[in-house]
Amino acid sequence: MSTPPRTLVVFHSRTGHTRQIGRLVATKLGADVEEITLPARAGTPSYARCALGALLRCADEVKAARHDPAAYDLVLVGTPVWFWSLPAPVRGWLEAHPLGGAQVAFFCTMGGSGAARVFAQMRGVCGKRPRATLALTEAQVAAGPQAAIDAFVARLSGLRGATARPAARRTRAEAAEAASAPTARAGKRRRAHSQDARSATG
Repeated sequence: MSTPPRTLVVFHSRTGHTRQIGRLVATKLGADVEEITLPARAGTPSYARCALGALLRCADEVKAARHDPAAYDLVLVGTPVWFWSLPAPVRGWLEAHPLGGAQVAFFCTMGGSGAARVFAQMRGVCGKRPRATLALTEAQVAAGPQAAIDAFVARLSGLRGATARPAARRTRAEAAEAASAPTARAGKRRRAHSQDARSATG
């Protein structure tokens, strides 16, 4: 019997929107949670600093992670959209934490547009193509994001199931081979996937 894939939800949030979505998704998936935060000495950056860091593609130093993302089968990374760009704290986390063999999915919150650009930047930093994405505006978050989250989780649940199914198929194939093959071959096995964002929201 296969072991359910391990899932980690990672996010950064300044105003609470991305945190809200990340926790809802994590609850649905039964996932571990990792919030990307800055060291205490950094304080709370100003909106101007947030904007400049995102536009210049800076990578902030962030607090050490409590979970190793490379130890998971699926890692979801959530981010706000700051001036149509990836926030420096999220870029810093992605650069500092190799994802190993984990599959990835992305989600974001924004004032109105910028999701496609941010997802492309995330893919460029981590070197992995997301298996699913979710983009929500602040208005959608305020109105109730449950339907969109449910659809996102359904796509991810399908991927999680696909991760486990090949192992089950191999087990059945090996059982059939062992039952039909000569004794001398019984030990052999077959070899066996931001209205536009004008401020640092999310």
